[in-house]
Amino acid sequence: MTKIFNILQSIWFWLFLSTCLILFSFTVFSTWVLMVGIWFGLFFIFRFTQLEAKLSEQEQRIYLTTVLLYPLIESWIKWMIVKNIIPYSWFWLNRLEHFSWALAVVILFLPLYRDVWNILNWWQNLIFVIGLICTLGNLNEFLEYFLRSHSQNYRALAAYYWDTIYDMMINIVGGFVGFVVLRWQTRSQIRSAQ
Repeated sequence: MTKIFNILQSIWFWLFLSTCLILFSFTVFSTWVLMVGIWFGLFFIFRFTQLEAKLSEQEQRIYLTTVLLYPLIESWIKWMIVKNIIPYSWFWLNRLEHFSWALAVVILFLPLYRDVWNILNWWQNLIFVIGLICTLGNLNEFLEYFLRSHSQNYRALAAYYWDTIYDMMINIVGGFVGFVVLRWQTRSQIRSAQ
């Protein structure tokens, strides 16, 4: 496990992986390229500004595992939706997509709000994380709506995307699960330090 963790510390590994995933994203559709680019852009910003270095070893493990697995899982889900691999599965795959997004974003932003996380008690952390995820999720939904409304294929249907409310509810559930995962990880870290 330590060998894998050492590989995940290498900047060359991340440059290679991000390049491959961004290139693969072009096979799905162009807006997904934007999301993958933002994901890795945030990761590299947190790495080069030394925010990631503030994380404990246990926090770094979950952080790097999330940064590694989320784009792979999400690209696979997107690919299945776009290519209609499982007929009539769009509704459930889209919910899975938003759940995994919310869960992963809670962990991705940990280097940014780690100091706040350590100061607040559990219920304040819960409110903070759910608020953060709902705000980012709503911005994502507005971006999706904007892109759909400016697309020739979807312009007439843009106002009827009823799945937005489902996506926003799933963001809450994913944010809650992300909170539970982080709470569990940081609580076990505090116990091991004592």
